[in-house]
Amino acid sequence: MKRVIYLDVLIAVNLFINYFLLLAVAAFLRIRAARVRLIGGAVLGAVYSLIILLPPIGPAASLFVKLLMSATIVLAAFGAPSLRFFLRTAACFYLTGFAFAGFMLAVWYFIAPQGMLMKNSVVYFDISPLMLFALTVVCYGAVRLLSRAAGRWQPKELFCSVTVQAGGKTADFTAKVDTGNTLTEPFSGFPVVVAEYGCVERIVPDGVRRQLFAAAGEAAGAARSAGLRLVPFHAVGGGGILPAFQPDLMVISTAREKITVNEVYLAVTEKKLCASGFGALLNPQLLTQGRQTARKEKRL
Repeated sequence: MKRVIYLDVLIAVNLFINYFLLLAVAAFLRIRAARVRLIGGAVLGAVYSLIILLPPIGPAASLFVKLLMSATIVLAAFGAPSLRFFLRTAACFYLTGFAFAGFMLAVWYFIAPQGMLMKNSVVYFDISPLMLFALTVVCYGAVRLLSRAAGRWQPKELFCSVTVQAGGKTADFTAKVDTGNTLTEPFSGFPVVVAEYGCVERIVPDGVRRQLFAAAGEAAGAARSAGLRLVPFHAVGGGGILPAFQPDLMVISTAREKITVNEVYLAVTEKKLCASGFGALLNPQLLTQGRQTARKEKRL
């Protein structure tokens, strides 16, 4: 008996599946991905699902096609600010996709629900729009819960207390050691800590404050302020420039040690870095730099 495949259902189901796979990747890796890009990646995955209409392909060819499609979906959804970032997100997407495929294969093998078809690594369900909407709500809730759980289970070593002194004032906040933060100040090469404005408001110089909240036409004038540096950055959602300044002193307290550094720049952003838990992203190079300085002082 011939199986009838409705293209609208095929595309809708795979759009739904790919979107939540990408959402799960963003949640587990704590990536601030633009929703438009996630939808774009999901649309690309839905278009790829049309290979179910082709004759069956062998396991090796199927794996190659799956890896190639996954790579392009990841690029569309998250971009590739660096090779390391791309490999990490691609690996997570592959694992998430393979886990989902394994689950679907088990469902098909043990239950074989009516209207379900797996072919060329593509899943097809003949389901009603109401059921699709219900599954969307359930999966969204599950991803949100997993994201919150993943945030609570992060190792304590990833977080540290930071005290910054600048202009005779002090600011204290919690920072997360972010391996993805490789920002450095272009002229000095000093590592950069990115902090929310609310965490460091009391120590932010006027020039940095004006640059942060300046309109496009006012930015050039603010950029001439003494002590202000502009740090370019690239992220998943795009890129830009962050105003930064060099504090007098920064003390980083981890679960194991306390490190003092002064060869550092503090970049300020008006955006929230996290819903709760921390207010700054720490360049891990600072920890290495602080330890090396401490060793030199001990030798002296």
